[in-house]
Amino acid sequence: MNARDLKSFAIAELQREFVLLGEPAFRAEQALEWAYRGVADFSQMTNLPKALRQKLSERFFVSTLSPKSVSDSSEIETARTVKFLFALEDGKEIETVLIPDFKSETQRRLTVCVSSQVGCAMACKFCATGYMGFTRNLTVGEIVGQVECAAKWARERWNQRITNVVFMGMGEPMLNYERVMEAAYILSAHRYPFQIGERRITLSTVGVVAGIDRLAESPLKINLAVSLHSAIEEKRRALMPIAREFSLAQLRRSLIAYYAKTKREIFIEYLLLDGVNDGEEDATALVKFARSVPSKINLIDYNPIANIDYRRSDEARKTRFREILRQAGLFASVRRSRGKDIDAACGQLATRSISKKTLKPV
Repeated sequence: MNARDLKSFAIAELQREFVLLGEPAFRAEQALEWAYRGVADFSQMTNLPKALRQKLSERFFVSTLSPKSVSDSSEIETARTVKFLFALEDGKEIETVLIPDFKSETQRRLTVCVSSQVGCAMACKFCATGYMGFTRNLTVGEIVGQVECAAKWARERWNQRITNVVFMGMGEPMLNYERVMEAAYILSAHRYPFQIGERRITLSTVGVVAGIDRLAESPLKINLAVSLHSAIEEKRRALMPIAREFSLAQLRRSLIAYYAKTKREIFIEYLLLDGVNDGEEDATALVKFARSVPSKINLIDYNPIANIDYRRSDEARKTRFREILRQAGLFASVRRSRGKDIDAACGQLATRSISKKTLKPV
């Protein structure tokens, strides 16, 4: 019998496995607690019966996600952005980014940008991951393992715990919804070691309406971010193929229903591309869309990708765009991307399995 990774199972799946072994379902989560506390030897899981520990050692193993390489940004002298490249059990690769924001001794924010898939099927024209194509979904253990590794790194380097998690790495989280939400539960639940508050976990989607509708019904109170990038239908379709499946009108209705159900403000992510989506008509369209539901707008600088012909908006156009939003009474911040020099900034994640110098539009 081939041993299977205990961490690869969702809790309900593992409970069924334990029942098949003739054990109570609640033992499954006890075993997972040990696994996520770094215990890989089943004989040391002392609150499990000895006979069960023997069964587990014969059928399962506990994986550890270790980085294949680690890159340090040189943008600032202290608290540098870090990018991890992970090789998975099947040889596939993913990237994860650790972003420190230490304003003072009392304001120390440490965010992990987590991947949810190997590659991405969304094919957004401004994103390196989209040019990789989609390979497979990550398991629960592979998702949580990224945070485990980043947390260990942060403790050793800065003596700092992870405060925030954003599902904004490789892949579309809504297309791996069950595993992403299972990971969010493990990262936030008190019985596991991470204990990251639900309101400090953010799931970002390019606008998969069915996923937004499911999130509205979830008992987990995590944040929702929507990558909009244009509130003009034709432009959005040109930038983001998903917009051909889910129109702006459909997306708006879904967000209105989400807010009605959750009463949680939505984050709108908007990448500014010079001469593409940063004009006055674009800002006016964004005002109209954002007024549909309480939201905060994050304006993002474009980060260059080899062979992809987009440019970052200049400061004058960016200032004018933001002023139109401000005059309309909308709050908009400019999110300064970190880690550009190590291809770790927004839109730049693409593993070494595809050369970033030879990326081509699909």
